[in-house]
Amino acid sequence: MTGLERAKRRAPVVTIDGPAGAGKSTAARELARRLGYRLIDTGAIYRAVAWRLREAGVNPEEEQAVRRVLDETTIDLRDGVVLLNGRDVTGEIRSPEIGALTSRVSTLAAVREKFTPIQRRLAAGGGVVLEGRDTGSIVCPDAEVKFYLDASVEVRVIRRQRELEGQGIPADPDSVRSEILRRDRQDMARALAPLVIPAGATVIDSTGRSVEEVVRLMLEEVARHGCSTRS
Repeated sequence: MTGLERAKRRAPVVTIDGPAGAGKSTAARELARRLGYRLIDTGAIYRAVAWRLREAGVNPEEEQAVRRVLDETTIDLRDGVVLLNGRDVTGEIRSPEIGALTSRVSTLAAVREKFTPIQRRLAAGGGVVLEGRDTGSIVCPDAEVKFYLDASVEVRVIRRQRELEGQGIPADPDSVRSEILRRDRQDMARALAPLVIPAGATVIDSTGRSVEEVVRLMLEEVARHGCSTRS
């Protein structure tokens, strides 16, 4: 079935990938709202897994132990709320410690084997915006519209610092910068589902652009592909 035929059958799939601090989450949330699509934050899924492994006291390097925990783990995304085995962990998974652990967890084959198919099923009906680091390259390579959102390191540091301070977490600029660069190296160099610009993706540099400007560019690209909003 061709991409055009799929588009006629259902609303499109839109993917947004990019490094930490590029503004993916904010842009994805607003784009989904304006299109009337469901937002699928794939990063939140991996953060929830990281939180679960930490709570279980499991070393990510211990594959069998990880698989046992995964067998007993369910994760649901509902209107911005992350439910792990029915428990709301939305706020708890956003700490810097969980963010650092997520970088390791997202490289595990056991984790990918379980949650990549789930993400694909969530997107199968169309009318979704997926946000993450491999949504357009691995999860939904046949998505009708793909974006890669980037920004300068300086801007990404400022954004991340503000995000942490908004959560009441002290954030030293040098530490934030080091963490972002470390995450970039890990995400781009990992053997499994590395961060790349997906084939056919529209690259948007959000440096010096407001959220409104970024979303407007995205909406124009969605419209250019002949995709409409959902009523």
